[in-house]
Amino acid sequence: MARPTALIQQQILDYIAADETLGSLLISTSRRAIFRLLAYVVAVGINILEQLMDIYQAVLEAIAGAAAPGSGPWLQAQILKFQYSADVPQIIQLVDFAPMYLVEDTTLRIITRCSITTNLANSVLIKVATNDPPSALSSDQLSALQSYVNQIGVAGVTYQVQSLSADLLFVNAQIFYQGQYGSSIQLAVITAINGYLAALPFNGRMKISDLEETIREVPGVTDVVLMNVKARAATVVFSGGTDLVINNQLASRYWDTVSGYMIGENTSGNTLADSLVFIPE
Repeated sequence: MARPTALIQQQILDYIAADETLGSLLISTSRRAIFRLLAYVVAVGINILEQLMDIYQAVLEAIAGAAAPGSGPWLQAQILKFQYSADVPQIIQLVDFAPMYLVEDTTLRIITRCSITTNLANSVLIKVATNDPPSALSSDQLSALQSYVNQIGVAGVTYQVQSLSADLLFVNAQIFYQGQYGSSIQLAVITAINGYLAALPFNGRMKISDLEETIREVPGVTDVVLMNVKARAATVVFSGGTDLVINNQLASRYWDTVSGYMIGENTSGNTLADSLVFIPE
């Protein structure tokens, strides 16, 4: 913000008074003193310059505010605005380089989860999901979204849009519980595990310590021993999953989700209902 002329003039006079040489020579208090007049003229010039700088800054900020910055948060916000219809093509328009639809229809916004990951090779990985609870986009939806991203993206940057089925978590554990909870403990523990997985941040990390704590916090549970825990992407067969806990030994503290979200293992014979062992005490 531009300083007032009087303030600038006073600051100049203060510098003069503090100078070892000029301070003892320029001591007149007359407003007509040459050095005071010169200080005033310089102060006026500085004040005008600072006003011009303020105007220029405001113009630049207005331009920047209306521009498409191409940052991760900006790109994520635009993807969440993506519209899709199987019947009516949704064509994006660039108005002053800002993407928008001629008809905004929030009911056609199908992206419910989105994460942006960049690397030093000018490559951006975009993970998305639709619906709630989340699920993978169809091939047609994914193709439309990829085209949309290519249109609004920054030149020279490669964008890869990915939408996969949920990662899966196998949990083989001994659950010790108070006997009076016997009729409800299995459902309560499975519900807690599913709730924990559903609450993971999109493209987040599943931690073994958090999983164990989630089970221990279920009313009636007195202790838990994780014997075998395995995670896998949906495209990996059950036997090829990654061991996080194997034979009661911790192999890895966490699992970074491949698809961005996670559910309990659904392979027959290895679901949570199959792999959790409940022991009353």
